[in-house]
Amino acid sequence: MDKILIQGLKIDAIIGILPHEREFEQPLILDITLQHPLQECATTGDLNLSINYAQVCAQVTAFVKERKAQLIETLAEDICRFILDTFHPTAVTLKILKTHAVLNTQGVGVEITRTNED
Repeated sequence: MDKILIQGLKIDAIIGILPHEREFEQPLILDITLQHPLQECATTGDLNLSINYAQVCAQVTAFVKERKAQLIETLAEDICRFILDTFHPTAVTLKILKTHAVLNTQGVGVEITRTNED
């Protein structure tokens, strides 16, 4: 299956359940993989047959900032559903890292894959 890759999308957002996490934005790093057939787009040059990754980045950023989720697991589910409903890939894999949550790590987070059947 063909894939569209978005790696290292940085979004500063409210995320977390602790009181200090509800006051200040913290950086999140998202990797998004969209499964979508690309052969027809490639052969015709018609971007409408693909998924515009710039639009995905802009709309996901706005969604995350508005959402102000408490759990990263909930945010991941919500982002996947938003992407599936808005951009219609056959599947989406999403990895989210909170980069300042645990000392001595590059980040902690979740990775999930969802389809319209989920």
